[in-house]
Amino acid sequence: MSQQIPSCAAGVSVFRVLSSGELDRIGKEMRHLHFRKGEVVVPAGSILDRLYVVARGRLNVVHTSASGREQIVRTLGPGEFLGEMALFYKSVMEGDVVAAEETEACVLPRKAVQEILRNPEAALRLVEEMAKRLSAAEQLIADLGLREVGQRLAAELLRLATSGLKTAEGIAVTIPAPWAEMAVRLGTTPETLSRRLGSLADQGIIRQTGARSILILDVKRLEGVARH
Repeated sequence: MSQQIPSCAAGVSVFRVLSSGELDRIGKEMRHLHFRKGEVVVPAGSILDRLYVVARGRLNVVHTSASGREQIVRTLGPGEFLGEMALFYKSVMEGDVVAAEETEACVLPRKAVQEILRNPEAALRLVEEMAKRLSAAEQLIADLGLREVGQRLAAELLRLATSGLKTAEGIAVTIPAPWAEMAVRLGTTPETLSRRLGSLADQGIIRQTGARSILILDVKRLEGVARH
């Protein structure tokens, strides 16, 4: 493993700046785990004392209200990680971490990650990642509190469009999760989300090109929907 980043950490910027010796130490401390779809990886109320890095698949952080209503507050894909706050203070999971599909992950104990952070560049990368997460969390809170479903859907499609494929007709976007899961994330039902998608299609703003693919035909009008 010398001079190579362990496979499930390959997409994590924090690890890419480390020396071969530091990478060797990561490899010796790292455990590789496999989770089935629907399996609870970390239950709500658990103390987080390690770093989880997604290698393949997806993990959802799901909060459940007293009435049983679920809200996906964060989704982690390959190269993304969970548990960084536990590096600084005793952290308790407020929601369940659930495998959204068959998922492989690497787990590093807190002590091993703290050793990594003695590398100044690695520490800076971690701070940058945490700042991005905070910004995303603030945006989610604002969306759920101030925007109706159609606006939230439009805003989400615009975010996905930033990494979409530009074509002669528009921007091709791949939806990273099933629509039912997207509905939970946006704080609505699959039926309501389907109606909002249909409305955007009827207006000529988007076109569904596959089960989980969208072609954004008019970005300006989609931006207008997100604002109003």
